[in-house]
Amino acid sequence: MKRITTFVLCLLCTIAMMGEKHMMFRTLPIDGQLKTAVKEVKKWGFMGMRIKNIAALMGTLDGEDVLLTLMATPETHTLFSVIIIYEGSEKWSEQIAKYKTINATLAAQYGEPTELINEWEAPYSIDNKPEQAMQENKATYGCFYSTPEGKVAVNITYIADKLCTMVAYIDQQNAVLFETEGGTDMNLDENALEEEL
Repeated sequence: MKRITTFVLCLLCTIAMMGEKHMMFRTLPIDGQLKTAVKEVKKWGFMGMRIKNIAALMGTLDGEDVLLTLMATPETHTLFSVIIIYEGSEKWSEQIAKYKTINATLAAQYGEPTELINEWEAPYSIDNKPEQAMQENKATYGCFYSTPEGKVAVNITYIADKLCTMVAYIDQQNAVLFETEGGTDMNLDENALEEEL
């Protein structure tokens, strides 16, 4: 969960101030109360739990098992981000194929990415032990799409002993609200109550 939070916080730094509309993830507006968003996602067949202002639900999207994370502001519980983590693997080739497929779909919807990130610490590269570089946190590989309503980011990361492709949708208006409510200082308490969804 720390990786997800760090990833989202980095995205927040790239988001412009206010917009007029809200981002959408499929039929879900990235706005409104977290409880309402969870109810909608449960209609899609997802199940999971909630800790404070984060809900993590597992289910299937387009025939693939995914973890869907809904992130809300700490005080008003306003939804500001939806993160999809696709089922992981140990092979870079599988994740890069998934990454390219996702980007082809996003490019058709949003146009070309506005930013590409392809950073590797020596001796690693995309052609030299990329799995190990990701495992050791010595690589960043991803891209951003900008829209008037917010941003969409795609990256390959290492979570729970596997390489995973992750997509984050962030609504710019509610991301500003997240920062205003002190969300960037959010620290998940290990003893926080979990609520079954």
